[in-house]
Amino acid sequence: RTELGADALFAFNQATLTRQGEATLNNLAQDLRSTSVSSIQVIGHTDPLGSDAYNQQLSERRANTVARYLASQGVPADRIRAEGRGETQLKVTPEECAAQGAKTRPALIQCYQPNRRVDVTVNAAASGAE
Repeated sequence: RTELGADALFAFNQATLTRQGEATLNNLAQDLRSTSVSSIQVIGHTDPLGSDAYNQQLSERRANTVARYLASQGVPADRIRAEGRGETQLKVTPEECAAQGAKTRPALIQCYQPNRRVDVTVNAAASGAE
């Protein structure tokens, strides 16, 4: 399982890959092309800023962007499944940020950074006879 910080892939509140994001995914795609893969699950996550509905949509757009990019780099598209989970699986909660004294929007954006991520889970194909 590979966890990619969304800030390394996208600008805040965006679902368009940055140059750094493309470079990160190029490396991942290269690794995936040299592995026998049975399935790849791409799951997008967001922080709790914004509405639940908006964050669900943003997480789906980010996951789909990563899935499409990996496919464009030669990873078999039929083995990639993308989904968004919005803000349902926070790594840093509002309570934790409040305890750290994050009260302003810029401080919250910084505190919530670990929540903005895309998880890529790769299941390798079973090898044949040993």
